[in-house]
Amino acid sequence: MRVPKTNNLHFDVSTGLKRVLGRELITDDEVAIFELVKNSFDAGADNVQLYFGDGTIVIADNGSGMSYEDLTNKWLFVAYSSKRNDRSPDDFRNLAADRRHYAGSKGIGRFSSDRLGEEVIIQSRPRGRAKTVHRLTVDWDLFEKDAKERFEQIPVHYITQDAFQLPRELRRFESTLSHGTAVTIQKLRRPWPRQRILDLKASLAKLINPFGEEADGFGIHITAPAEAPEDKKLISLHAEKDESPLPKDLVNGQIGNFIFSTLQDKTTFIRVAIENDELHTTLTDRGEIIYRIAEPNPYQHLSAAEFRCEIYYLNQSAKITFARRVGLPSVQFGSVFLFRNNFRVYPVGEDGNDWFGFERRKQQGYARFLGTREILGRVDVAGSDEDFQEASSRNQGLIETPASEELQKAVMEHCLKRLEKYVVPVSWKDPADGTTDDLSRLMTDPGRARVSAAVANLVDNKKVRLIEYSKRLVDLINERSTDFETSLVSLRAIAEKTDDKKMLARLDAAERRFDDLKKSEADARRVADKALAAAEVANLRAATAEAEVETERRRAHFLESFVNVDSATILNLHHQVTIYAVDIAQQIENFLTETAGKTSISREAVLKTLEQMAFLNRKVMSVTKFAAKANFKLDSEKIETDLAAFIYDYIEQIARTTGSARLQIAVDNTHPGIKLRFNPIDASIIVDNLISNARKAKASRIQFMLTQEEKSGLTIHVSDNGRGLTSGTNHSRIFEMGYTTTLGSGLGLYHVRQALGEMGGSIELKDNVEKGLSFIIKIAARGKKQ
Repeated sequence: MRVPKTNNLHFDVSTGLKRVLGRELITDDEVAIFELVKNSFDAGADNVQLYFGDGTIVIADNGSGMSYEDLTNKWLFVAYSSKRNDRSPDDFRNLAADRRHYAGSKGIGRFSSDRLGEEVIIQSRPRGRAKTVHRLTVDWDLFEKDAKERFEQIPVHYITQDAFQLPRELRRFESTLSHGTAVTIQKLRRPWPRQRILDLKASLAKLINPFGEEADGFGIHITAPAEAPEDKKLISLHAEKDESPLPKDLVNGQIGNFIFSTLQDKTTFIRVAIENDELHTTLTDRGEIIYRIAEPNPYQHLSAAEFRCEIYYLNQSAKITFARRVGLPSVQFGSVFLFRNNFRVYPVGEDGNDWFGFERRKQQGYARFLGTREILGRVDVAGSDEDFQEASSRNQGLIETPASEELQKAVMEHCLKRLEKYVVPVSWKDPADGTTDDLSRLMTDPGRARVSAAVANLVDNKKVRLIEYSKRLVDLINERSTDFETSLVSLRAIAEKTDDKKMLARLDAAERRFDDLKKSEADARRVADKALAAAEVANLRAATAEAEVETERRRAHFLESFVNVDSATILNLHHQVTIYAVDIAQQIENFLTETAGKTSISREAVLKTLEQMAFLNRKVMSVTKFAAKANFKLDSEKIETDLAAFIYDYIEQIARTTGSARLQIAVDNTHPGIKLRFNPIDASIIVDNLISNARKAKASRIQFMLTQEEKSGLTIHVSDNGRGLTSGTNHSRIFEMGYTTTLGSGLGLYHVRQALGEMGGSIELKDNVEKGLSFIIKIAARGKKQ
């Protein structure tokens, strides 16, 4: 054979290419089905039917369909993808759905059917007036008989038919199918028993959109006739218990989105998106928008990528809700998934995958950082392979590019860390907040102070623009709170950032009132200290000098009558009463000064002042109860002791003996003991207000049960047999200041919540009780994160 000196050569392709692009490249059956479903998505379908029959799988859709030219020039053209080329504005797929990007674009997805079965039948009818259904039959085994045979020499059988030919169970769908494609895979390489289909269903649910939003109106429906009897049996068994089976346990039916819309009202989540070259962030905590901000976009490669990120922090309550609704722990479901052009990028987000680097960072500071076990979320980008290219094996994530690197950085810096800067100082600071699915613990003064500080720290940046923040949580707290002064600093930073002149004026007024109260309290302490010193001197004289003048003798007898009760306790309680009395006087003086010259005063202003005085008066009343029994030693305003035992003793020795005979007060303490530092007056206010409310509700019995239901902390179940709440009462507002549906002040339960807040506790109403009212009080042991 004569060899030419120069010539143009070309590649020959053997039939072995089929195996390389099919079973050897697509290494997983689920991924193979994903590829076929992606084709339906890219064809503009909004309905995909997945059928599992005897040795047969059918994937049918109502997408744009294919003409004879499409089949010969595109589908049969190996590695050609029309998706790589921008389509014209009048392309038929633009009419099918508003999708500017595609889930796949390599032109090899059609070979995924080789992974599933030996033979594939394509039926397709294009959109338009065409009535003919084009049918291709490919026998993949023909490509494996001789590896030296040329790829293009293997015949592919083509015929036309008048209608789609689908299994009997898909006839209703078939009757609506004016255009679309049906892929039938026969001679399956592996069987598909019930569990395999259920596993596929769970993966498909995460493939399109598990976050409660419509993904381009795209739905997938599974039909498996052999599994219908088992589905029916499960439904009947649950119906007997007046329940519904979990969607994950049923094979047949629509693949539904999960419970993220429910989780939005039960936990904390952050949303970040790039819009108009700005980074917009919204943080929401249990249904309440905490803040919305905007700042310049620092990620050049993501500017046109339609970047969106949504991450949920799963506290203990949210994890329980998730497991109950979905049927498996959140950690097994995954963490933060990546979606490119609306389809999952595998294996990002799967259990054990750390593509974003969350877990590596978590190991550097377990108590300071969020990890994959505590979060769940979704990241969306759109774009071409140049920026976001999946590995050809389809289960290796994205290939490293400048855009993918910026994507990882954006998710870490502006999504996870932003969420973390709220969760760690606000939620983790109060361990019991992790078991609460509402804002009750944040509505306390310490809770609101923590939220204000978190928002203030966020906006301490010239580039950040604060658009909106929670007026319920980021607001003035009570002057008597120990967090008042630090809260003022946070609120002033926020008010100055938003140029809120009204808020600044309120802060100035509150600061003046606080300074006046501090001065009055200092004066009161000096007076009380002087009286205490004089009383001690008089007591000493009475004990050592019996021959004093008549006036001194009378004074000593007076003091001795208190000393017989317990002089140290009584004098200290007298000291406290003096301080509270001066505080009340100062509140009155402040109110008169603020309202001088005004012809009308708002109810809110009056209620706030009266609430302060009512709370101080409650303290005075509690002091008198202590004085009557004098069983507790008070060396300072706060003591450190067993809180459960203290409350039990207070109810047994004071509340029961100073109450009414018409109300029986019972207490049971099974708690092993919880040592905390607290103000005993606060503890008495909690008990006294609940007893007072029960008495007003005409209850004949109130029960306090002190237990340890969590690993740490104190739980108190309080129940009475009174009249309960009146009809029309808004249960979510009963702890608000001034809210009442009776002739009461609406301050009792508010004071209970405020006092509990200072102790690191919370209170919630127990619903569905037969009679009366029931509350659950939870007080966390300090320094533990749940």
